[in-house]
Amino acid sequence: MQMKKWSLMALAIAAATTQMVYAADVTTTNDDSKDIGVEQLAQGMADSSQGQSKGFIEDSDLLLLSRNVAFYKNYRNTDPGTQNYRNEWGQAEMLNFTSGFTQGTIGFGVDAFAIGAVRLNSGGGTGGSNVLPSNASHCDDTTGSCQGQDSFGLVGGAVKARISETEVKVGNLMPQSPVFGTWDGYLTPQHVTGGLFSSNEIKDLALQGGHFTSGNAENSTNQDGNLGTAYGWTEVDNASYIGGDYSVSDELSFGVHAANYEDVWNQYYFDLYHTWAIGEDTALKTSLNYYKTDDTGNADAGKINNDAYSMALALTTGAHTFTFAHQRINGNTPFDYLAIGTGNHDATPYNSGGSIWLANSSQWADFNAPGEKSYKLQYDLDASTLGVPGLSFMTRYVTGKDADGSGADVNGAYSGFYGENGEEWERDIQIAYVIQEGPAKDLSFKLRQATYRGNSDINSGSGADNEEVRIITEYPLDIL
Repeated sequence: MQMKKWSLMALAIAAATTQMVYAADVTTTNDDSKDIGVEQLAQGMADSSQGQSKGFIEDSDLLLLSRNVAFYKNYRNTDPGTQNYRNEWGQAEMLNFTSGFTQGTIGFGVDAFAIGAVRLNSGGGTGGSNVLPSNASHCDDTTGSCQGQDSFGLVGGAVKARISETEVKVGNLMPQSPVFGTWDGYLTPQHVTGGLFSSNEIKDLALQGGHFTSGNAENSTNQDGNLGTAYGWTEVDNASYIGGDYSVSDELSFGVHAANYEDVWNQYYFDLYHTWAIGEDTALKTSLNYYKTDDTGNADAGKINNDAYSMALALTTGAHTFTFAHQRINGNTPFDYLAIGTGNHDATPYNSGGSIWLANSSQWADFNAPGEKSYKLQYDLDASTLGVPGLSFMTRYVTGKDADGSGADVNGAYSGFYGENGEEWERDIQIAYVIQEGPAKDLSFKLRQATYRGNSDINSGSGADNEEVRIITEYPLDIL
């Protein structure tokens, strides 16, 4: 099975370079029997990213990212004897080295990272967020919540090769795809282990694909952690994906992607983005997103037949953007997506990844229950046009209703998740500022607050009512 999937990746890479190969076949012969096609191919490769390579060291970058995350969540309707709040705080230093490519037709390079983090606050009874790995030797007997580890670290990397505009990487990676994507929203990022390719051989067309077998969640240092599903917590032995995004013009683009999570599901995705310039500083952006998910193979998560849609209209005028979005989930199971193992098998074995590109997925809830219909109103302010560069503000309100999980496969992973009339809502607020100049240039601050409420028919799938605050500070330092 794995050999077939690696062959699929090789086939995709070959398809991505069709334009380059085709140039060599189209030849014109003059009296000197000169092969113009070969010369055009050679010139095209010389003008490519690999053709312009300056070398392994010359094109390399070394970045040190300092990140501080404080997290507080207050649960509002927990039962006696259960955890009623989480409070964790950590500091991480992340060193990322990205080499250039060696010169020549095929270039080679290396990417590497080293992460070290410390606990600033967390205790038994208040731990359990995704900020820190849990320390199983310091847990609260009443709630079962464990203190975060005092310190932790992780090193990894990938080898890479490039020909023309096509790259292949193998190792610890952070793919970003609507059907297979990692997430980086807490103290340290997620990684997955495997191989991927990306190609931009054809103008305005970006292709990507990959095959992965394991990974580490953001609060785990176990790079051999299992892949899984975010809601069903179903283990996935391996996953493969392929897709492409095409820009028709500056105003119109679309993408098509597909993934196979072995013995769990086949998932297909389509999106469309269009921008309509109404005036000098006014534009309307339309976004359409669609997922189709069906069980496959042994159907380890049970029967799945799910369609997920979202549509968003965003009107920008000057510093202000007003967004309205509608999202709908059709089927007997929730829309589910990639998760990565934490190594904490007794509590939360998987943390959600980043491959949910639906419009109403928010800070806490995804509004992805079976049958759920949700609506969003959002306001964004870019204060740079008002004379305060670096300052931004966002607030949104999302409400969902008609969730019904009663038709889920009784032998599947989603049985009993939801009642017949689930309702929920969430309100988010974010204030962010990036220092624009001086010694602290690019130092950023984010304050995020979320309030969530849901009835008893949906809380089993989305969590208890809560208020949540996150404070995130980042400072990137370019060393090379």
